[in-house]
Amino acid sequence: MPQALQPPGKTETGAPDGTNTTMRAGQMRAQVQNAPNPNTPPPFWALALLTLALVGVAAALWYQWRRGAIRVWRKFAASLGAEFQARDSFAPRFVSGVFAERPFFLETAVSHEDDAPYYHTRGAMPIRNPAGLILGVRRKSMLEEAQTRNERVDYGLEDADFERCFFVVTNDPDDLPTVLNPEVRRGLRRYGDVEIYVRYDEIEWRRAGEVSDLKALQHLSTLLSQLAETIEALPKRTLTLTKRLQDEELIRKGV
Repeated sequence: MPQALQPPGKTETGAPDGTNTTMRAGQMRAQVQNAPNPNTPPPFWALALLTLALVGVAAALWYQWRRGAIRVWRKFAASLGAEFQARDSFAPRFVSGVFAERPFFLETAVSHEDDAPYYHTRGAMPIRNPAGLILGVRRKSMLEEAQTRNERVDYGLEDADFERCFFVVTNDPDDLPTVLNPEVRRGLRRYGDVEIYVRYDEIEWRRAGEVSDLKALQHLSTLLSQLAETIEALPKRTLTLTKRLQDEELIRKGV
């Protein structure tokens, strides 16, 4: 009687054929070993090109960022019809023109009033100062704010938040609420590093580094012109030369 055919890989009793199973396993291993590796790393030249491309993109972004102040100052000068000059390819030097019908000068400068040089942006206008007001206002740093937390300073402004965040020095505390009115205080609180200085014939604002925000340039310069109008409307006072020299010392000492 002919022998019945058995399924591949099976013995006559139905048990797996060890020989066939071993052969199949070997064939599968050979196929896996001979198959291309889908995770083969890219060649060196491709990695080099990718690295160069990333470096190029980073350099282009840095270049555009570094020239941000140049672009903003040039645009600001164009809006005023003012003269603009750059210090070099990256840093602006000055804008000279008229803002709100007043002569206006914007520049980058370095002051040495403290131990370390202070590189800053400065916007200035000449003023008539009949009251002889001397004023210095500076936003405190976070460290200074923490160190002076328990100090109680009353500038007569009825604004505890402003008095907590700013140093103020003046020779005319009676006119301080008029000059630093609520609108001015709100404007100054927008900036974490702003300074305002009023001398006998000039008023200025300062901020650290190169200001590259067009809205900030416009807002601070508008605020300065409003302060100038307020100061020019103050009652006239007659001051002796000695008094004037003493008052000017307040600005030299700073705030």
